[in-house]
Amino acid sequence: MKFTKSILASAVLLATSSFAIAATDSTDIEINVTKDAYVNLIGTLAGNTSVVLAEADVNGATTTLGTLGTEANTTGGCTVAVSSVNDFKLQHDTVAALYLHGASNYSVSWAGTTYTAGAPNAATLTSCNNASSAFNMTSPAISGVVQAGTYSDTVTLTVTTQ
Repeated sequence: MKFTKSILASAVLLATSSFAIAATDSTDIEINVTKDAYVNLIGTLAGNTSVVLAEADVNGATTTLGTLGTEANTTGGCTVAVSSVNDFKLQHDTVAALYLHGASNYSVSWAGTTYTAGAPNAATLTSCNNASSAFNMTSPAISGVVQAGTYSDTVTLTVTTQ
């Protein structure tokens, strides 16, 4: 019995001493999800597009080339910049010094702003979410005989969130 009392006393002592040396630890885990900002051009002219026109479409006329709009997942406005490889002139495919409208430039207009050579070719949109609307080209009249060939230019529209 004395032996049982000793074992029981040892067990009680061991049990109570383990409470005295208990340890604890904790950590905070913060979870974050990041979605990158984007802005996209939408409409029939979004992406690399080629528009084929007849001579009548560029002879003193305003022609709709297609539609453009913007969509974004940001708040605030966007800046739209428009540039032209040939300074808003339709250049002959084999005679680099020959332009369809001579020294005259055409212009393009979209979202209430007209872009052409010698003008500030950037505008601010109050929102980056805009439904597709007409992207128009206004051409001066053609004078004289038009030399056979293809006349072209490349217009680049860049939209940037603010």
